[in-house]
Amino acid sequence: MNHVNVAFIGAGGLANAMHYPSLASFEDVEIVGICDLDETRRTETAKKFSVDRTFADYREMLEQTRPDAVYALMPPYHLFDIAMNVIEGGFPVFVEKPPAVTTDQARALGRRAEQMNVVTGVGFQRRYQPMMRRCYERTTQDGPVHQVVGSFYKHQEPADPHPYYRGAIDILRCDAIHVVDAVRYFCGSAPVRSVASEVRNLDAHYPVTFNALVHFENDAVGVMLLNWRSGRRFLNLEFHAKGACGFASIDGSASVWEKGDEEPVLQEQFNQESDEEYINQGFLAENRAFIDAVKSGEPPHNSISDAVISMDLADRIYASMINK
Repeated sequence: MNHVNVAFIGAGGLANAMHYPSLASFEDVEIVGICDLDETRRTETAKKFSVDRTFADYREMLEQTRPDAVYALMPPYHLFDIAMNVIEGGFPVFVEKPPAVTTDQARALGRRAEQMNVVTGVGFQRRYQPMMRRCYERTTQDGPVHQVVGSFYKHQEPADPHPYYRGAIDILRCDAIHVVDAVRYFCGSAPVRSVASEVRNLDAHYPVTFNALVHFENDAVGVMLLNWRSGRRFLNLEFHAKGACGFASIDGSASVWEKGDEEPVLQEQFNQESDEEYINQGFLAENRAFIDAVKSGEPPHNSISDAVISMDLADRIYASMINK
């Protein structure tokens, strides 16, 4: 396959900011259809990215355009039936994180995709963020990590109803899953040996802080510090290997130190490659990997089946609470 025709289900803000421009920049990709229930959104998106055909019904779009791959981008509580129908139609599909509301739903999608031999991808772009990857690769050039620390802080006032789709999904599985997945991935995606965690509501009626210590079978240790009642948004990762350490802020800078030296051996800024956020945040690389996977028929490392493992780890963080 030298050319990939892609159809989009969803024309929301994230899709327009990150996924559409990524796909539009690839010479071997053509967006052949856009589906959204909102006529204004689908029309404006089609005009912006020079797409001729728009639809209100995704099934009609798939039947008429017969794409090589489908992007289904919508809130997780709307996703399951659509994603399952796309998979059972034999179409490779990319979805945003999380791939479902529950781990069981995600497992059903991943299992069906494997049965149908359908390539899938999930939007865990932190794995692909260019600055983050360079920081990790320099830290581990002489040996694997033995410790990864992921922190994700936000300021969010307690809300009633729940701030995430009125409670359709919780903070850990919907948003903080970014760090759960990144820590697991950068620890080598090894099976989990043990989990100890602390989860608190503080002044909210739902959990807003999550602290977890995860021991993986390869002896790497992951530390997760997640807090939605903090001062502002920060997302940081630390990588520690023998004689080296790397520190990366997703919107700031990255530095690597080795063997006690006073000066870093690597230091760079978040946006040194481009002014385009979809490039700097890893969406371009993530989408390139998915398109290449569609061409080869081999799923990327961020498939739905792999996402099941990250969602299961989130489940274990709740199950392993020491403050029950």
